[in-house]
Amino acid sequence: MKKIIISTLIAGATLMAADSAAVYKVGVLLPANGEAIYNKTCIQCHAADGKQTKYSGSSRVEYAPINGLDAAALAKELKDYRFGSVNKYGYGALMKSTLIDLSYEEIDALAKYISTNIK
Repeated sequence: MKKIIISTLIAGATLMAADSAAVYKVGVLLPANGEAIYNKTCIQCHAADGKQTKYSGSSRVEYAPINGLDAAALAKELKDYRFGSVNKYGYGALMKSTLIDLSYEEIDALAKYISTNIK
Protein backbone atom coordinates (compact mmCIF):
# COMPACT_ATOMS: atom_id res chain seq x y z
CA MET A 1 0.00 0.00 0.00
CA LYS A 2 2.85 2.39 0.83
CA LYS A 3 4.43 1.72 -2.56
CA ILE A 4 1.22 2.67 -4.33
CA ILE A 5 0.86 5.90 -2.38
CA ILE A 6 4.50 6.86 -2.89
CA SER A 7 4.29 6.03 -6.61
CA THR A 8 1.14 8.14 -6.92
CA LEU A 9 2.77 11.09 -5.14
CA ILE A 10 5.87 10.91 -7.34
CA ALA A 11 3.78 10.66 -10.51
CA GLY A 12 1.64 13.61 -9.40
CA ALA A 13 4.68 15.74 -8.59
CA THR A 14 6.21 14.90 -11.96
CA LEU A 15 3.02 15.89 -13.80
CA MET A 16 2.77 19.15 -11.88
CA ALA A 17 6.38 19.99 -12.72
CA ALA A 18 5.76 19.25 -16.40
CA ASP A 19 2.65 21.46 -16.38
CA SER A 20 4.50 24.44 -14.92
CA ALA A 21 6.84 24.47 -17.93
CA ALA A 22 4.00 24.30 -20.48
CA VAL A 23 3.99 26.60 -23.50
CA TYR A 24 1.82 29.71 -23.54
CA LYS A 25 -1.84 28.96 -24.19
CA VAL A 26 -4.35 31.65 -25.04
CA GLY A 27 -7.29 32.12 -22.73
CA VAL A 28 -5.40 30.81 -19.69
CA LEU A 29 -4.92 33.17 -16.79
CA LEU A 30 -1.29 33.97 -17.54
CA PRO A 31 0.26 37.35 -18.24
CA ALA A 32 -0.40 38.16 -21.91
CA ASN A 33 2.63 37.38 -24.07
CA GLY A 34 2.44 39.16 -27.42
CA GLU A 35 5.48 37.41 -28.88
CA ALA A 36 4.18 33.93 -28.04
CA ILE A 37 0.75 34.77 -29.45
CA TYR A 38 2.28 36.16 -32.66
CA ASN A 39 4.47 33.10 -33.11
CA LYS A 40 1.55 30.77 -32.53
CA THR A 41 -1.25 32.48 -34.47
CA CYS A 42 0.07 35.16 -36.84
CA ILE A 43 3.43 34.12 -38.20
CA GLN A 44 2.01 31.59 -40.68
CA CYS A 45 0.32 34.31 -42.72
CA HIS A 46 2.27 37.47 -41.90
CA ALA A 47 5.80 35.97 -41.58
CA ALA A 48 8.36 36.77 -38.91
CA ASP A 49 8.88 40.32 -40.19
CA GLY A 50 5.17 41.11 -40.69
CA LYS A 51 5.76 41.97 -44.35
CA GLN A 52 4.49 38.81 -46.03
CA THR A 53 1.79 39.71 -48.50
CA LYS A 54 1.52 36.45 -50.45
CA TYR A 55 0.95 32.92 -49.24
CA SER A 56 3.70 30.65 -50.51
CA GLY A 57 1.20 28.06 -51.79
CA SER A 58 -0.92 30.43 -53.89
CA SER A 59 -0.44 33.54 -55.98
CA ARG A 60 -4.09 34.55 -55.39
CA VAL A 61 -3.90 34.86 -51.61
CA GLU A 62 -2.71 38.27 -50.41
CA TYR A 63 -2.28 39.76 -46.94
CA ALA A 64 -1.71 43.26 -45.71
CA PRO A 65 1.72 43.96 -44.23
CA ILE A 66 1.35 44.58 -40.50
CA ASN A 67 4.86 45.59 -39.47
CA GLY A 68 5.18 48.90 -37.67
CA LEU A 69 1.45 49.64 -37.36
CA ASP A 70 0.26 51.86 -34.51
CA ALA A 71 -0.51 49.68 -31.46
CA ALA A 72 -3.78 51.39 -30.51
CA ALA A 73 -5.17 51.35 -34.05
CA LEU A 74 -4.06 47.75 -34.57
CA ALA A 75 -5.60 46.64 -31.26
CA LYS A 76 -8.90 48.26 -32.25
CA GLU A 77 -8.86 46.58 -35.65
CA LEU A 78 -8.00 43.18 -34.15
CA LYS A 79 -10.83 43.53 -31.63
CA ASP A 80 -13.19 44.44 -34.47
CA TYR A 81 -12.06 41.33 -36.36
CA ARG A 82 -12.62 39.27 -33.21
CA PHE A 83 -16.12 40.71 -32.82
CA GLY A 84 -16.84 40.06 -36.51
CA SER A 85 -17.52 43.63 -37.56
CA VAL A 86 -14.59 43.90 -40.03
CA ASN A 87 -13.98 42.02 -43.26
CA LYS A 88 -10.96 43.77 -44.77
CA TYR A 89 -9.48 42.04 -47.79
CA GLY A 90 -12.10 39.29 -47.41
CA TYR A 91 -10.39 37.73 -44.39
CA GLY A 92 -12.98 38.60 -41.75
CA ALA A 93 -13.97 35.00 -41.01
CA LEU A 94 -10.37 33.77 -40.96
CA MET A 95 -9.24 36.57 -38.66
CA LYS A 96 -12.26 36.08 -36.37
CA SER A 97 -11.53 32.37 -36.03
CA THR A 98 -7.89 33.17 -35.29
CA LEU A 99 -8.66 35.81 -32.67
CA ILE A 100 -11.81 34.42 -31.05
CA ASP A 101 -9.97 32.72 -28.17
CA LEU A 102 -7.86 35.78 -27.32
CA SER A 103 -8.88 38.08 -24.50
CA TYR A 104 -8.75 41.84 -25.02
CA GLU A 105 -5.65 41.91 -22.80
CA GLU A 106 -3.97 39.37 -25.08
CA ILE A 107 -5.00 41.35 -28.18
CA ASP A 108 -3.50 44.51 -26.64
CA ALA A 109 -0.25 42.65 -25.90
CA LEU A 110 -0.21 41.26 -29.45
CA ALA A 111 -0.76 44.70 -30.97
CA LYS A 112 1.98 46.20 -28.80
CA TYR A 113 4.38 43.41 -29.81
CA ILE A 114 3.63 43.89 -33.51
CA SER A 115 4.02 47.66 -33.36
CA THR A 116 7.28 47.64 -31.42
CA ASN A 117 9.05 44.41 -32.43
CA ILE A 118 7.94 43.53 -35.94
CA LYS A 119 9.95 45.71 -38.32
